[in-house]
Amino acid sequence: MMLLLGAAGLAIVPSLIEDEKAFTTATSCTALSSSHDDCLRSFGATVTRTVIKEQNKSSEYTLYLNGPTQVPRSIDMGASEPLLKRLRPGDNVTVTLWRDYATAVRQGNVSQETADTPEGEPVFVCALALAVICGGAHGLYAGGMALARARRHAVRDLPATPVTRGKEAAGAALCALPAMVVGTFTSVPVMLVVWLGLLPLVRWIVQRQQQRSTGRHARLPLHTV
Repeated sequence: MMLLLGAAGLAIVPSLIEDEKAFTTATSCTALSSSHDDCLRSFGATVTRTVIKEQNKSSEYTLYLNGPTQVPRSIDMGASEPLLKRLRPGDNVTVTLWRDYATAVRQGNVSQETADTPEGEPVFVCALALAVICGGAHGLYAGGMALARARRHAVRDLPATPVTRGKEAAGAALCALPAMVVGTFTSVPVMLVVWLGLLPLVRWIVQRQQQRSTGRHARLPLHTV
């Protein structure tokens, strides 16, 4: 299941990239624009309440609105500045929509971009998919080996190889984090190159740690594969 989920995540990354490009090139709708055009639409709404929680480990910046059906009832604003902290219940604002994303909120001359945009989604989904694939690949390997040689392992205990491969899989999954950081400032292809480039380093670190743990006086594993 993890492999299927990871593969499905990677499969939708190209469409997310196209959505991101379409959003960055979108312009304001005109009087001749149809409802199917990828343009920026504006709708009026009324503030019902705001939530600003700034904590060390978790923060929340949510704007609650009442307006047309196209406008969401709540929007993640991403920060309190420059507009959210000024808003009060009953204030009238203008919400900018692109498809089903509420991308910005404006009151008078003050505008704030929200966290509800397709920007960054391809990189995040790709990183998550890579991490899930690493876990699924190791689960398939370890489970398949245990089933294929169940009788032998029941008699002679499990070999040390699945543990080593598990460390490599965990390291590969963690490598998705620095790769995602790089991808945030570059692109998904660059992110994949960085992730693949880190895999040999992970394997070297695991092997190095394995060699240190099996010193001259250490007891070697009874069975290996």
